[in-house]
Amino acid sequence: MTADKIFVGRKVELEQFKKVIEDPKGQAVLVVGHRGMGKTWLINKIAEIAEKHPSLKCGCVRYEATPTDSVDSTMALMMDNAFEASQIEDGSFSGTNRRLEQWKSLLNVINLGDLVMSLRRDPAKNTRDQFLERLQLISKQMPENGRAIFIIDPEKYMQKDSDQSWAIVVKGLPEKIKMVFAQRTEDVLVESATFKALDNISHIPEKRLDVLEEQAVDELLDKRVTDTDYTVTEVRKILSKYKGHPYALQGALDLLKAGTKLEELPQDPTGIAAAQWKELCKRGKDAIRLFKAYAILEAGVPDEVATEVSELDTDTLQSVLADSFLCELLREEGYGKRIYHSILADQIVAQIGDSEKRQFHSRAMEVYRQRLAESKKKQIMPDALAATRLAEHVLITGGEKAFVQTFIDECTSPLLSLGLLDSAISLSRQALAYIEKGSREDAVILGNLGLIYRMCGDLDNAEQMYNKSLEIDLKLRWLEGMAINYGNLGAIYQMRGDFVMAVQMHSKALEINEKLGRLEGTAAQYGNLGLISQTRGDLSKAEQMLTKSLEINEKLGRLEGTASSYGNLGTIYLKQGDLDTAEQMHTKALEISDKLGRLDVVAAQYGNLGAVHQTRGDLDKAEQMYKRALEIDERLGRLEGMAGSYGNLGLICRMRGDLAEAEQKHTKALETSEKLGWLEGMAEQYANLGVIHGSRGDLDKAEQMLTKSLEINEKLGRLEGMADQYANLGGIHGARGDLGKAEQMLSKSLEISEKFGYSEGIAKQYSNLGTVYHERGDSGKAKEYWEKALELFERIGMKPEIEEVQGWIDELKEK
Repeated sequence: MTADKIFVGRKVELEQFKKVIEDPKGQAVLVVGHRGMGKTWLINKIAEIAEKHPSLKCGCVRYEATPTDSVDSTMALMMDNAFEASQIEDGSFSGTNRRLEQWKSLLNVINLGDLVMSLRRDPAKNTRDQFLERLQLISKQMPENGRAIFIIDPEKYMQKDSDQSWAIVVKGLPEKIKMVFAQRTEDVLVESATFKALDNISHIPEKRLDVLEEQAVDELLDKRVTDTDYTVTEVRKILSKYKGHPYALQGALDLLKAGTKLEELPQDPTGIAAAQWKELCKRGKDAIRLFKAYAILEAGVPDEVATEVSELDTDTLQSVLADSFLCELLREEGYGKRIYHSILADQIVAQIGDSEKRQFHSRAMEVYRQRLAESKKKQIMPDALAATRLAEHVLITGGEKAFVQTFIDECTSPLLSLGLLDSAISLSRQALAYIEKGSREDAVILGNLGLIYRMCGDLDNAEQMYNKSLEIDLKLRWLEGMAINYGNLGAIYQMRGDFVMAVQMHSKALEINEKLGRLEGTAAQYGNLGLISQTRGDLSKAEQMLTKSLEINEKLGRLEGTASSYGNLGTIYLKQGDLDTAEQMHTKALEISDKLGRLDVVAAQYGNLGAVHQTRGDLDKAEQMYKRALEIDERLGRLEGMAGSYGNLGLICRMRGDLAEAEQKHTKALETSEKLGWLEGMAEQYANLGVIHGSRGDLDKAEQMLTKSLEINEKLGRLEGMADQYANLGGIHGARGDLGKAEQMLSKSLEISEKFGYSEGIAKQYSNLGTVYHERGDSGKAKEYWEKALELFERIGMKPEIEEVQGWIDELKEK
């Protein structure tokens, strides 16, 4: 029996855990103890007990967290592994690591069915929210007697402040989900007041792990002494000096098995790691070099990283690890193998001289740098291990200044692309401590922090960071930095619906970019200004801006930017009634996005093409496109996209006159938006449901739905949404015959539209108010408002609306 399969003692702790997993409540378990007390040993046994439970179907997946791993990076890795494992056929694990096997085993106790693809992570969205969302999905799909157990076993200690994020996750754990955390007595979760305040945490044991009882030690010796050349009595006598210390006992028995003489064992537990190193050195230079590399790399790494950093070839690595003693000094963690215990890793690092350390760190740095450069060149997803670890190795080889520059130039963008926001924030703070205040580097890092907070949805903090960065740029008269921050501030105002300030900021950014000849920045700002003009309803201006952005992106060969420009232009042409050109634009955007592997964008373009066919009246083709979009979003687990597709399919049903099916689809879209906490989507679906009830003649229910939509839009400060719902409410009052109330609502909509320059909204309300006056019999006032609407529709190029309003004016003239 191999050492890692042998477990003794800890009976009380194991009984506690059995009670925990039998309770379906979502909860966390803390296993606390000093270094070397056997936390990992106990956790491995916990996993074994769960998987062999006689009545429960349990799956366990184990993760470590190094001091450089953030909560986000750990959760992102878990989601990526889940998705990858879901693609592996049962019984076919060739080329996969142990963790993927663990995930596959867990998935096999869960009836995921067609939702397997929903485990996929979207790097553009908040990692923690997605993680909790995936746990909810797993919980709902699991049988009543199913349990999913996730083990987090830190290497050394967790990052400072990681308790806050883990506390949010643990608080939100759904039924049948258990998280087990190994912690040293001084670690962050143990000392966290936030974590202690949670009511769904169990401590195993209640205080902390201590040494093994004498009976457990005897049991261990009885099971393992056959691996040695000594009797149980001889071994017991010598090992009694370790007083039940788990790491020392197991390490000593491993050494005896490897050939160390009984009298050569160290006098106390603190000497075991040194003895392991001494025994390792007997295996030769290749073994020494390989384990030094693993000690420097710290995190679990793929074999190809270990070979490059150790300068050994693959065959040599396999030859070294064929030695059972050496093999058992490693374990599968993270992205591959690492040294099994920090006590031994620290011992090995202490044996490496400064010059040799720099050589190892330098090779690690080059490996990770090459991996990031390769992914950028191929326009594929960056290497997460390289993005999180590169800067740390640069710090050792090049110092603080090099760390800062590497983080800014090579790591920030990949981290953001991967959605590893906690890691980006942590490394940003580390970089800020190394730089001169008020320097360019200070401005860049603050600006990047603004971008990270914006991705987290924290607009106030993002704006604060951008303004601090801009203040430094202005003092330094650094135009490039100013252009970036003006553009970033424009994005903040754009998200808040303050289009006047947004245009002002983006225009400043555009002016500077053009002055500097920064084509990429120029294209981005033309695109931003085009989107604002589109939102305002100034389609001619939007077309002009977006065409300029497209031309620059094509010139630069920026496929993602080109696809975005084609898609945005397609929306403009659709509103202008040029359906053939709209279809052409969205098809081009679809083809490029498919080539890039951007399935989320592919889904969006299918949705856009559905809108084109819907406008043509080809409802069957439109439905086909919307269903393709829905299928992709379901596979990707993109709830926001799913909500949009359900809503679009509801519109098709409504146009066919099938109001019952339409209501069902819009209700599903609403429920999906509520699950996400996506207020904008909720507002849209309440509005759609309001229109359906209005079509049925249930005006009270319609008013109730539209009012809910209005309230959410007011809460969000979405002026466009507020204007639309006041207009819809005006229609409800008009249907009741209350033309005074209808005029009041439409006038409010007009007022808001004028406030933020929403040309399309202004034109529509002129048209609607004209209709109110026409119903009152005031033909002169009706004609006045319809002519205002016609003039504006012509200016912004909305052909269908032009024809409709012109027809009304012509009717008045004939009368």
